[in-house]
Amino acid sequence: MEGGGRVSLTRSDVLGRAAELAGRLIEAGVKPDDRVALLSLNRPEWGVGYFAVQLAGGVLVPLDVNLKPGEMANILGRSGATALLTDGAWRGMGESLVGALSDPVPLLCLDEAAPAEALPISKWPGAKRGKDDLALISFSSGTTGTPKGVMLTQGNIASNAQASVALCDCGPGDVFLSVLPLHHMFESTAGFLAPFITGAKVHYLASLNPRVLAATMQREEITICLMVPALLRLMHKRIMGAALSAGGLRGAAFRVLFGMSKAALFFGIRLGGVLFPQVKRRLSPRLRYFGSGGAALDPSIARDLLVMGIEVVQGYGLTETSPVTHANRPGSGNRIGTVGPPLSSVEVRLEPVAGASESEGEILIKGPNVMKGYFGDPELTAEVLRDGWFHTGDIGRVDADGYLTICGRSKNVIVAESGKNIYPEEVEEELAGSDLFKAACVVGKKNPRGGEDVFAVVVLDPEAALPEGESERQETVRAEIDRLCGALADYKRVSNFIIWPGEALPQTTTLKYKKEEIKTALRQMPGFDPGDF
Repeated sequence: MEGGGRVSLTRSDVLGRAAELAGRLIEAGVKPDDRVALLSLNRPEWGVGYFAVQLAGGVLVPLDVNLKPGEMANILGRSGATALLTDGAWRGMGESLVGALSDPVPLLCLDEAAPAEALPISKWPGAKRGKDDLALISFSSGTTGTPKGVMLTQGNIASNAQASVALCDCGPGDVFLSVLPLHHMFESTAGFLAPFITGAKVHYLASLNPRVLAATMQREEITICLMVPALLRLMHKRIMGAALSAGGLRGAAFRVLFGMSKAALFFGIRLGGVLFPQVKRRLSPRLRYFGSGGAALDPSIARDLLVMGIEVVQGYGLTETSPVTHANRPGSGNRIGTVGPPLSSVEVRLEPVAGASESEGEILIKGPNVMKGYFGDPELTAEVLRDGWFHTGDIGRVDADGYLTICGRSKNVIVAESGKNIYPEEVEEELAGSDLFKAACVVGKKNPRGGEDVFAVVVLDPEAALPEGESERQETVRAEIDRLCGALADYKRVSNFIIWPGEALPQTTTLKYKKEEIKTALRQMPGFDPGDF
């Protein structure tokens, strides 16, 4: 890692420091099955904390550093965390968080973990943990209410990490660049555990400034990097923009060669590496591929990059599946537009869905990677786990070779361009605190960049004191929404809204919003297109 001095840890260093920290956790009172929260940026010491909790027999609760203090505090309280691990940069926040708890817990700093000789694994409490014991709980957020916690077992994570090793096809000669947050299961499983198992290097950045990222890829000769579509879109835009803006013979030559490579690719012939060697050299001379996950990737972006010799392999999964269930393989096994075939240990079937074509259905998953359930919520667990099958809420279709194409989402979850999941209920809960709104429903509105924006539909309280003028009323509502969402992470905030023309939103008998009915009505309103919702 860079920033404030370069830090380099070997696998032995990580495990030795983890052993020392595990000992301090045990001394602080952490027992098997106790939850231990981890608040840290991407850095080598994050892995020290990860393994320390496992050696001590605890259950890791990774926190998103982008959450607001209220959201972090809510997760600490909800999880019943018995200790908090953090780094020097976040120590002040850690002290504030534990100090605000009704029953303060020990705060340990990752930076202070000293090299130590690890006891034999069999001597640690973690060695007695079985495949059905919890290893990690990944929580959603929210300043109040009940954050959703995905409970993943030792067996869940181990099975998916081993499968990711086979997918990544990585080894000691590879160098990963870690740009996605480690609290995200995609990065922690495929970008942390997989290279750790195989002996590959992982390089962490203190800054995601595009110039720093580009310089690092060059200097460190990165071979593999996991990304979300938003980053790949930005990369594509810069490469294509620079090439197409070139005038004269240079620009004309690019267009001709690009057309030739694209035509060859149609027949399965890859000429990008031969015709555009400079593109890969400028990124990284040893680059093998980019992995994409977390949200849908525009096939045209993946195709354009491959035309220029840059391969992107897309996968699919959810936090509840540890997370990977499907993935394309580099080379001939990469079918752009699909998320690939299932992992060898994963069973998949499609369940018919009303309104979908005969070839489409809800994606159901069964396998050793499927979560144990939602923390403290047996009802929600029973709703999505039936007869051993996890109901993803996503709609897809499968071709004759088992390659899955995602067609849409039936769940309410909003997927931002960054790949982050936003649960509408969390935002709705904040909006419900307003005296101006009689009701507030949150849905995802598609944006031109391939992700979804948070969109609010509000019903004004007729008793509320509101301006008479339309523009003043809109400004008042905007200000109220911004105020209410101030405690939420930036990516969860409402980007736009509409004042519902009726007196009430469509609801079920259990007072749940009929979101599909609301979306149908929105599509027909002035200012919106049929594809917006």
